[in-house]
Amino acid sequence: MTDSPSARIERVGDDLRDRGFTVDTHGSPRIARDGPTDLTGVDAPLAVASITDSNPLTVISAVAAAAHDGRVPVLVVDQHDYDQVAEILSSPFALAGEQDSLRQFYTVEDRIQLTDDSFACVEGYGPLSWAESGSTESPQLHLTVGEETVAVLDSVAGLACPGPSPAAFRHRYARNEDGRFLVSEGEAVVGDYSGVTAMRADGVRPVPLPLVPEHHVRSNGHLARAVLVATVEDGVVRYTGAQ
Repeated sequence: MTDSPSARIERVGDDLRDRGFTVDTHGSPRIARDGPTDLTGVDAPLAVASITDSNPLTVISAVAAAAHDGRVPVLVVDQHDYDQVAEILSSPFALAGEQDSLRQFYTVEDRIQLTDDSFACVEGYGPLSWAESGSTESPQLHLTVGEETVAVLDSVAGLACPGPSPAAFRHRYARNEDGRFLVSEGEAVVGDYSGVTAMRADGVRPVPLPLVPEHHVRSNGHLARAVLVATVEDGVVRYTGAQ
């Protein structure tokens, strides 16, 4: 029988106390202090948080929050989520892949707002991916649908506020005064929909934002990479570090 998230947190807290830590009994995350450093290899308190899904943004957000506060993340997960969470945190850390020092990114549900306040979208049903391409010293960021590159940004910095130019994407969409979603190509409106669901049904998708690690883990990267994944089986706690 699988323990509940709260039961797993309690068991991990008990285990850390047995190892010599002082563990706060309230709040989320639970903070463990003044324990030995052999568990993480880092002299810093631990932030013990329950992760209830293996969504990359969920995982990296928890890691980033702990590191920002000067703590080593300890992510307590259900055994069924362990493999996916461990993969996100393994080398290459927080990346979908890496080849010749060029990175492939996970995507998140956040949409890409353009400088004219519209949002980027693409046509087609093929798999969508973000990856760096070109020189490792100044790589471009490519958006691919299936085998076709549909957008190119100068770098991941092009995603930062105020966001990309509308010209960076062939298609974009915005809500008009009547609440309709209008899809544009250049200056021409090429689609008129009641909402995003209708857009998707017609093969037009909002572009998801790539999960760029440094845009989330902005400080204390050494603490983020010292992350531990904790699972509980038959009352026994197992800790695994990023590989």
